Amino acid sequence: MSKQLRLPKPWYNRLVKAIIFDCFGVLTTDIWLAFCDGLPRGTNLVEASALNKAYDKGIISYDDFRDGVKELTGQFPPDLESLHGSDVVKNHALLDLIQTLKTHYKIGLMSNISSDWITSEFLSPEEQLLFDSMVLSYEVGMIKPDARMYILACERLRVAPHEALMVDDRMEYVEGAREAGLSGIHYQDLRSFKQQLNELLATNY
Repeated sequence: MSKQLRLPKPWYNRLVKAIIFDCFGVLTTDIWLAFCDGLPRGTNLVEASALNKAYDKGIISYDDFRDGVKELTGQFPPDLESLHGSDVVKNHALLDLIQTLKTHYKIGLMSNISSDWITSEFLSPEEQLLFDSMVLSYEVGMIKPDARMYILACERLRVAPHEALMVDDRMEYVEGAREAGLSGIHYQDLRSFKQQLNELLATNY
């Protein structure tokens, strides 16, 4: 009798040990995207976004970023370092869900950001304890969707890429996670996220 062929399990049946959350657009509103959405049609967003990425990597200073965006768009960009947690919409319901998830999974945070605003202004000390690791672009000199950033997040959480799930509101970053070997959920709102999460984890949250 020939041996039965063992087929690999599909990605959504993999054993998930860690869940990594994006910040802007997931834990809070995406301030940069909101700024871009408010610009007039025909604005050079490609070059402006390139400046934003360079700033997130720590390659250019805020002054260079601000002046460059002003020259390209006619408007000064938002300054995260001048914002306070109350000035943006915090996703409290998702943070409550993360508190529940933390009893079963390692929890990470990964964000393209140019400063320590997340820890110094946005998340309270108690909320920061929800996350076992944070990978912030300005600290590591990389930005999503660089595969090395996802791998680093997994290494810090001490899980293999196939054991990790990335949650992001930008589809290009979800695809980047999948290309690096992680599972991914495209975050749009809490209700659809919970539905996708329940299907992925075969449970009910």
